[in-house]
Amino acid sequence: MSADSSKHNHGKGHGHSHDHDHNHDHDHGHDHDHDHGHSHDHAHDHAHPHDHGHTHPHRPSPEVPRPLEQSEDAGAVALAEALRSSFAVVRFLLAGLVVYFLSSGIFTVTSQERAIVLRFGKPVLHAGQLELGAGLHWAFPYPIDEVVKMPVAQIQTVQSTVGWFAVTAAQEAEGTEPEVGASLNPASEGYAITGDGNIIHTRASIRYRITEPLKFFLNHRDGASVMTNLVDNGLMYASARYRVDDALRRDITGFKEVVMKRLNELVAQHALGVTIEPSQIETLRPRQVKAEFAAVLAAEIKRSEALSEAQTYSNRVVNEAYGLATSRINTGETERNRMVQTVGSEARKFANLLPEYRKNPEYFRDRLQIESMRRILTNAQEKFFAPLKTGDELRLMINREPVKPPKQMLPQ
Repeated sequence: MSADSSKHNHGKGHGHSHDHDHNHDHDHGHDHDHDHGHSHDHAHDHAHPHDHGHTHPHRPSPEVPRPLEQSEDAGAVALAEALRSSFAVVRFLLAGLVVYFLSSGIFTVTSQERAIVLRFGKPVLHAGQLELGAGLHWAFPYPIDEVVKMPVAQIQTVQSTVGWFAVTAAQEAEGTEPEVGASLNPASEGYAITGDGNIIHTRASIRYRITEPLKFFLNHRDGASVMTNLVDNGLMYASARYRVDDALRRDITGFKEVVMKRLNELVAQHALGVTIEPSQIETLRPRQVKAEFAAVLAAEIKRSEALSEAQTYSNRVVNEAYGLATSRINTGETERNRMVQTVGSEARKFANLLPEYRKNPEYFRDRLQIESMRRILTNAQEKFFAPLKTGDELRLMINREPVKPPKQMLPQ
């Protein structure tokens, strides 16, 4: 550098900063008239806190100036040390980032879950299996891998309100209904049309378990939405096949069975991989005709009561008639059996006596007559036997004196 090129940047007072990189190798004396930005001029005849590398004729330099090459080597060494320290910090940070990146791929699968790993959108096999069971697992962090956890043991619930009117959560909790308009508004009130052309409200809360998670999560973009659509289909299907009175009052159980049967068929058709659990299905008449339905219901109740009374009376009369008929039939059967037994006994007796009669008819007749008279006159006090002969005349004194009783013996 030139010996005359000295650069001084002074601040205020003598606390100025010198930014110079020069070395004076000249031995001529000169006076420095530097403009320090002050209101007065002063000469550099005082001791500076910095080494300017100037040689004043009136004051010798206390130090020997360093060569330029030695100064440049020290700067390069300092720069290298600074870079080395910076690279060490950068390497440490990069190592920390790598550890954090890899550790962020650790995830846990509970006993009630299964998981699959999607690498750039495609499922990855682990030990020949797509499903990961309960335990600790690792995958590349997102966006390389995406972990999809699938609940398999919990009961899932899907709500279908396609045929129900709009109701808030507060009203649902209180069991109240929103205000009823003059007519049904299709924009805010869902409904279903029955098989006889009437309108009803219907909704369902279906409970299900995911038994085949791969089908549920891989075969469909959103399995829960598909499940909701299937429930809606089942409600509309059953409504179109039922009359309004059957769906609301007469065959509510049958209506629910049709909904569940249709839902199971659709689940099988779409390979959804779920099992339907016992669920809740409701039907309701339109709120605008509540009074009319109440009147019909009251008439149905009276009709049922009248039919019940008539049936009770019919059952009582029929039972009484049946009892009487049974009694008479039993009595007739008993009399018939007795008569048959009696006739049979007389026939057997006659058959036994017939040979005796044929041997001696007169003797048999007399003996039979005597036996008959003995039986007939068992209680008679007096008996008269008068065998009749041809030409004989029988005379009986009917009004004879009564026989006097014997005298009783007086005690002595």
